[in-house]
Amino acid sequence: MVAQSHIRLEKDQNYHNQICLSCIAGCYGCRWKRYRRSKDPSSIREKIFAGIATLSFMFSTFWLYYWIIADNDAYDFNRFIATGTHSYFDWYSLFYALTIVMVVYTGVLVAFAVSHLVIGLQLHLHWSHKCLVIVNIAGCVASAIVLSQMWPSSYRLLVISFHMTGPFLQITAVVVVTGIGWLVCSSFFRISNAAVKYSIMTVYAILVLFTYLSPLLMYAPCLKSSSTPPRPTIIAHKGAPQLAPENTHVSFETSLNYNISGLESDVHISLDGQLFLLHDYTFEFTSNIASVFPDRVREPASNFTWEEIQTLDVGSWFLERDPFNNVRRLSPEQRELYRQQKVMLLNDLLQLAVVNDKSVVFDLKPPHEGNPYAENYVNYTITEILEHKDLKAYKLWWLVNQESDVSYVRSITDDLLITAEGRWDVSTLNRVHITNINAEYSEVSDSDIRQYSSSNITSNIYQVGKEWMYSLFWCEGATSVTSSACQTLSTVQSPHSFVKPGGYLALWITVDIISAAAIVAFFFLHRKSWRIAAGSPAYVRAPDRSL
Repeated sequence: MVAQSHIRLEKDQNYHNQICLSCIAGCYGCRWKRYRRSKDPSSIREKIFAGIATLSFMFSTFWLYYWIIADNDAYDFNRFIATGTHSYFDWYSLFYALTIVMVVYTGVLVAFAVSHLVIGLQLHLHWSHKCLVIVNIAGCVASAIVLSQMWPSSYRLLVISFHMTGPFLQITAVVVVTGIGWLVCSSFFRISNAAVKYSIMTVYAILVLFTYLSPLLMYAPCLKSSSTPPRPTIIAHKGAPQLAPENTHVSFETSLNYNISGLESDVHISLDGQLFLLHDYTFEFTSNIASVFPDRVREPASNFTWEEIQTLDVGSWFLERDPFNNVRRLSPEQRELYRQQKVMLLNDLLQLAVVNDKSVVFDLKPPHEGNPYAENYVNYTITEILEHKDLKAYKLWWLVNQESDVSYVRSITDDLLITAEGRWDVSTLNRVHITNINAEYSEVSDSDIRQYSSSNITSNIYQVGKEWMYSLFWCEGATSVTSSACQTLSTVQSPHSFVKPGGYLALWITVDIISAAAIVAFFFLHRKSWRIAAGSPAYVRAPDRSL
């Protein structure tokens, strides 16, 4: 009966088209018909769900920022998951795309909720939206927990990124709090409870003040540096793995075209004592071992003889998997060259470095149990390296993880550049006479890099794959960086920053003044509207039952 009366009422009355209003109410709460909409105060439950939708949007926005920054390690992220699943897939792009979808979806919901408040419509979020925003929040929280366990360095990368994006984020935050000011000022005159409205205004004022002054708490070396340190040199990680199959002749030869200072790789020892290059501990993801040795796919690489290793094709996987979406740019000749690539010996890498006067950095992987060199692999490797009489001592970095390793290596030879792996205190480095460190970006802070620089200790930071990251470590004073994207970083001729150092102060003050003026204007506009409405003969002020 009720539904029929509504339908009859809708047919009998001559409604004006309200397409925009119908779209807002329909998309938000499935109230497409005018008779279903209401301007009565919203219930507490609906206000809570509007807040949950806003929280869902904030979580999604955070994760969008996270995936944008984590692009520096996207390939490593996919490889890490592949190690557990034994199947390679571009999970990073999938999560990135899903996050974009959720940002757009929840952002639209928040926009519709705000439109309800501005227009004066009763909030009514459809149950399907309620379920989705709750699932989204649960997914965001679960992702945070999982990634904190499996990929903790990404959170350090997130913190580092604020040193570059902080000024931009501050200006964005000012724009957001300024927009919120319209709703706050509206609520101030709409709410009759003095304690509530002054509490809201106080909290908002504190938020605005913090946003305005937040640059005082920021560390942005590319904005605050009075002079730019020397440009960090670039060490090619696995050659140019974004352009060619990693750790192959063609990859390292390609990297030589991009003004690099050194070559970096990982070294294993075969059963018959050959030192060869391989990033992983198995050949599973970078060769055709599944077709050559189907029963040994996950067997440690050090359990193979050099003759067996030479039967593997380590180039075709790059063409088939296309991990960096650039195979389509390759010529037929390049594709054929990639298919011919074999596992590379350390001896060949050293020879390439000598001919081109480049440094060599490598991480020596301990052989698996059963390998005859498992007990003395360090001594054996050093002996093999020293046969290269043309290799200058300062050109070959030998990485050490603790003080005892330093004395052991020096007891064998003084013809290597002993390099501290990871973060070491300056006092320890001075005591053992080490003047070079090699650390992951998550292991050292900006203050560490500055201390190294002031103590004449050179620092190499890895893995740096993005221009913003390269610019940041440039401004912080890093001596060099290890990168899989030498073709990208070689084009950076000056540190990238949001604005020039001298212009940020003026921009910061200008944006804050404009924001403050806009908020004051909002206040007086709402006061004027409230006074006009209060003076109207038809105006009857009802208490705000929503609070």
